Amino acid sequence: MYSVLLVDDERTILEGISTIVDWEAQGTKLIGTARNGVEALNFIQENQPDIVISDIMMPGLDGIQLLKKTYETYPLIKWIILSGYGEFDYAQAAMKFGVKHYLLKPCNEEKISKALQDIVLELSQQKKHYPNDAEVDNKPKYSSVVLNMIEIIESQLDNPLLSLQQIAKEELFMNGEYLGKQFKKEVGKRFSTYVRNRRIERALEIIEKEGDVRVYELAERIGFGNNPQYFSQIFKKITGHTPSDMIRS
Repeated sequence: MYSVLLVDDERTILEGISTIVDWEAQGTKLIGTARNGVEALNFIQENQPDIVISDIMMPGLDGIQLLKKTYETYPLIKWIILSGYGEFDYAQAAMKFGVKHYLLKPCNEEKISKALQDIVLELSQQKKHYPNDAEVDNKPKYSSVVLNMIEIIESQLDNPLLSLQQIAKEELFMNGEYLGKQFKKEVGKRFSTYVRNRRIERALEIIEKEGDVRVYELAERIGFGNNPQYFSQIFKKITGHTPSDMIRS
């Protein structure tokens, strides 16, 4: 079940949507409602829902301001924006934050349910790499964004230009500082340290599999480019042996 926060300053709309939508049938659970943007922001900070359904026009902190403030800290939350006639300019502003679902008020159950189904499918696909429950006893569970980062690292270990900023700008289109902090928080290592260690592990795998391989070729194949000397230094620092020693043994 994915958690949902519903935000609207009109009590009748808030109660109406809360009642008409079969949340469980969409794979979701309504965990809270809010009557304004400030109340919603406080709820989001305390509960971090997976999905927020929010009206645009609200007193104090409107839907776009709420979206902007939330996105800075919780960019993975999915949004459904509710807008009235003449509010399309506000809805367009939400595109900057990756919002894909805009519903014109008044909204019926079918439209809201369809938007929820699309988002639940997207969230489920992002989490498809989670281990099965039977396998997670000794394996860490990472968020979808960190899983994506690890997947990209594995596929680009041979790329000497692989970096946190490159992944942030060219692959995930997210804030690099946020990604770095989230990666360190979940994995327990800085991004650069993790990449360095994986490259050395890959080098050991290649040596074990192929045996006789030239050090400069090995350096190129695991992302050290044309700098075999630096590769050898890092290799010895981590393993206690030079690549040449390992190859000969």
